[in-house]
This record gives sequence, structure tokens and C-alpha cells, in this order.
Amino acid sequence: MAERLMLPVLPLRETVIFPGAAVPISAGRPGTLKAIEAALAADRRLFAVAQKENRDEVESDNLYTTGVIVQIAQVQRGQGGVQLLIHGEQRALALQYLDTSDDGLLANLRAMEDLPPVAPEDAAFQALYREVRDRASELGKRRGIPPEMLQQFMDGITEPGPFADLVAFYIEMETETKQKLLETLSIEDRLRTLLVIVQRQLALVEAQEQIQASVQEELGERQREMLLREQMKVIQRELGEDDEGQEVAELRERIEGLGMPQAAREEVERELGRLERTNPQSAEYQVIRTYLETVADLPWSTRTEDKLDLVAAEEILNADHHGLEDVKDRVLEFLAVRQLAARRAADEVKDDAAAEAEQGADAPDGEEVAEQVTEARARATAKGPILLFTGPPGVGKTSIAKSIASALDRKYIRLALGGIRDEADVRGHRRTYVGAMPGRIIQALKQAKSRNPV
Repeated sequence: MAERLMLPVLPLRETVIFPGAAVPISAGRPGTLKAIEAALAADRRLFAVAQKENRDEVESDNLYTTGVIVQIAQVQRGQGGVQLLIHGEQRALALQYLDTSDDGLLANLRAMEDLPPVAPEDAAFQALYREVRDRASELGKRRGIPPEMLQQFMDGITEPGPFADLVAFYIEMETETKQKLLETLSIEDRLRTLLVIVQRQLALVEAQEQIQASVQEELGERQREMLLREQMKVIQRELGEDDEGQEVAELRERIEGLGMPQAAREEVERELGRLERTNPQSAEYQVIRTYLETVADLPWSTRTEDKLDLVAAEEILNADHHGLEDVKDRVLEFLAVRQLAARRAADEVKDDAAAEAEQGADAPDGEEVAEQVTEARARATAKGPILLFTGPPGVGKTSIAKSIASALDRKYIRLALGGIRDEADVRGHRRTYVGAMPGRIIQALKQAKSRNPV
């Protein structure tokens, strides 16, 4: 018959002790201190058992029934508690917990022995045991355990049961999983369960190593790039080129806030890289810098919203021009069509937002709707007929266009092409030419500081 014992209880929070393990423990709860004093006054043995939930109060219904009989090896007293070094000796089953006022919580125990395999020398069992040892050794190496310490551990334990207990104690896993291993008396079943856990841990370590290698590679590239940039700055400073580096940084900062399309941004980034690698004293450096400064001066995301008020437009046209009734009527028709298209686009956006709100979907808020309305109006008014005014000089073609800009509340630019013989003056020259300049249209957009001038 198994040995019956009555021992003080050492409740453990989120810790499961196995036979053969040496564990340092801190204790400070009043009931635990009473149990320790009772054990020290007797044979220095305790029943170490894990709590089901991490609570300060020690209650019998919150304790597992399977634990380990431990021996107190060392005691160090301090303020508010004690430090213990305990050694696990044997599994035990708590048949009953008794709460006493003098000795804390006591447990009526029955010691439990391992269930050995039916045929310890069986080839299948020996293969299972060897596989667990090999995988556990590999896991220890991958976890960074010093080789001499790992070898000492592997050589010091040859029996399957104690080996499985110590491996289960040292491997990181959930408290519930460790408790199930502690409750497993069959050595063969314990080894099988442990093999699955060790293989899972190895897969996790391998995945972590791959992630770490990838991160280290990426960090290595970034650190190398940062180092090269710092070295470049030092070299430029020694050569007196530090001002050019500051100019490039300021130019990059300006371009980042332009709101450029992706394709244009990629091209500009490529040119910025060329500028940083080019000698500031070379002619190519000046060509690239002029090109990038021109790009930075363009109104990529700046536009004026049309003011489509036909009454105000008619008043402006009548105030600026006497007569020309047919021309003014045609201009008002043109503005009326734009007003109708903008209003229709805005109504569609608002109707879509209202429908989404009724269906319970994630409807856009007021600011998002306003932005969508503005974009829809801009798209709608971007299409349509083009007004062409013809006639001899002095009949009012330019002044009518200026009045249209005033009526729409847009920027106005005048692009005079009289005397132009080369189309490159309009579209711009290639950068390979000496003294190449942007064309008249690009210059006009820079002057207007708006992407939709008249």
C-alpha cells in the first residue's frame, strides 16, 4: 500500500514543481509562512502544489490534487517573507485538505509511483526515449544553453522517468500543460506527450530564428546605409560641400509635402538619388538641381474651387464689357453646364453616403463627404467643351477670358504665343541641352501656383 502522509501545503502560483527539480521559492503569505514554520519544526518536508487560479487567498478548492513532496534545503529569512531552496522528491495525491490555525493548510497525502513501461527494453520504447533525448538536447542548444552545462545535464540523468520530469520542468509551457504532465504517471505516455511539446518548441524556435535573421538583415542594410550617409556627410564637410548636402535635404523635404502621384514621385526619388551621388561641381549636378527645383515649384495638389454663381458671373461680364451679348450669353451657357455637372456629381456623392448610412455600413463622416464632393465636382467640371475666341486684335478676347477667371474665382494666366517659331518654347527643351528651360505652360503653372488656372 502506498505511504500515507500529513504535510503542510506550499501553494504555488503559476509554478509546477517536478520530482528531481531544485527550485528557489519566495514566500510571504501568512498561511504559507505558517506551513513553512511547521515543516521546519518537523522533517522539513512540504506538499508543493499549484493553484488553479492566481489568487492571493489560499483556498483548498483552488488547489490541484496532484503535487510533489519537497524537501527544504535552504532557508533565508528577510523582511516580509522567506527565500527557500526546495528539492522535489516524489509525486503525491492530496486526498483531503485541512485548514488549521497553527500550521496553516495541511494535506492528507498518498505518495504515487511512476508506472514503468510494460517492456522497458522494448525497441519502440527505447526509440521513443532516445528521440525525446535528442530533441531535448537540440532544443537546449537552440535556446543557447552552454554546451558543458547541457552535456552535464544529459549525462547526469539516464532513467526515462526522471529525465522526462526535469525536461518538463525546464521547458516553457502553460501551467495547465505542466500540471497534466505531472498527473501523468505512465512514463511512456509522459514521453510521448513531451515529444510533441518539444517538437512544437523546436518549430517555434526555428520560426523565431528566421524572423530574427530577416530583421537583422534588414537592420544591417539600414545601418549600412546610415553609415554610408554619415561618411558621405563627413567627406562633403571636409571638401567644403556641406552646403550642397543641406540644399539636397531641404529639396527632399519640400518634395515630400507636394502630394505628387506615385509615378511622378518614383521618378523624382530617382533624380534625388542621382543628385546626392553627383559631384556638386559638375554641370550635371546643376541640371538635375534645376529640374528638381522646377518640379518642387509646381502646384501638384493646389487647386482653386470653382465659384459657379451665374448671377455673379453675369454681373462681372456686364461690368467688364459693353455689348458682346452673344459672347456673354455663350459664356453663361458654358458656366451653367459646368454648374449643373458639378451639382449632379455632388448629389450622387451625397446620395451614396446616405444609402450607406441607411444600410448600417461604415458611412463616411461629414469631412470625408465634403472631400468627396469637392473631388467629384473637380472631376465633373474638368470635362466639357473648350471655349475658343477668334477675332482681330483689340475686340476683347483676352479681357473676356480674364472675366471668366474672375467669375469662376480661378487664377488667371496669359500665355502669349505671338512670334513663337519653335514648339520647344511651348513644351520645354530636353535637359541634355545647355541652358534648357521649362516650356511656357510649365512656367505659367509655376506663376499661377494653382493646377487649374484659366
